[in-house]
Formats: sequence, C-alpha cells, structure tokens
Amino acid sequence: MMAAAVIAVGCGNRQAAQQQESEATDSVRAEVVDPAIELIDQFYKSYVFGDEETTEEVVKRYCTKKLAKKLADDYEYEGDGYAIWDFRSGAQDGDSDVQKVNSIEPLGEGKYKVNYNDMGIIGACTITVVVENGSILFDEIN
Repeated sequence: MMAAAVIAVGCGNRQAAQQQESEATDSVRAEVVDPAIELIDQFYKSYVFGDEETTEEVVKRYCTKKLAKKLADDYEYEGDGYAIWDFRSGAQDGDSDVQKVNSIEPLGEGKYKVNYNDMGIIGACTITVVVENGSILFDEIN
C-alpha cells in the first residue's frame, strides 16, 4: 500500500514537472517573433490602413523591384503612384470604420496569409517575402 502511494506521488511529481516544462517551452515559443510577420503588420498599420504616405522610398524599403513595378503598373490615376489597394479587399466602402489586421499566418516557403477587416469587409491575401541583401522584402501579393 505504501509503495503504491510512493509511486502515485512520484507519477504526480513527474506529471507536474512535465507540465511546467511544457508551459516553459510554450512561453519561449510565444516570445520568438517572426520578423516577416512584424514587417507585414507594420506595413499594414502604417501604409495600407494607416495615414502615412506610400512614397517611392517606402516601396523600396518594403518591396522587391518586381512587386514595386506591379504596384506602379496597377496604379490607375494620372501621375506616378503605387496601387497599395492591392493589399486590401478592393471594396470602395464598407459598413464600419474598422481597418485592421486580424491575423498573419505563416504558410511556409516565404508565404504569409494576411487576414484583415477592411471597413467591415473580411478579406485575406497572401504575401510572399524574400530576403535580399539581408532585408526582408515583399515579392508577391495574391
């Protein structure tokens, strides 16, 4: 009887230690931040849904030459500019003033799915990132 109690206590301690170890590992995982996710989030907050102007310098900082050309080609107005709306739902108006990223999910192979609320319209796009000269850049948007 005493041996069974010792075994039960030993198992309980082992389970508690395993749970603490698992929680510690989970908190370390939570602290590991994907720099591409941070970059995408910052871009959306500042330029896609934010008020900051998307200048040529901004596009060079965030996009490859290939994507910069696509954004310039997609620009529908007179003069130079970039079709930053390619990162949005395409809706002109919505039912609310909410414009925010709901989540950014890594899909692997440099692809990230951005789920967002664009004036009450729930949308998503996939951004492909690459590393050029040590910088993470957006290469494609679908």
